[in-house]
Amino acid sequence: MKVEVLGDEKTVVAFALAGVGGKIVSSKEEVLKVIKDSKDVGVFLVVDKYFPSNYEEDFPILVRIPGRAQ
Repeated sequence: MKVEVLGDEKTVVAFALAGVGGKIVSSKEEVLKVIKDSKDVGVFLVVDKYFPSNYEEDFPILVRIPGRAQ
């Protein structure tokens, strides 16, 4: 099972330095599309700004992480 982070560029790069892959997203709809298209990922770490409030599936697991201070 893989773990990926979904968020802004700086967050994705920071996690990449720690060995966690990810994708840069710019909207909640884009997050849902990435989740739907990624069949081999079990856990997504999603920046709170892009966390989809209407996600009700049991798998993959979505974990809300804090984003960068504006």
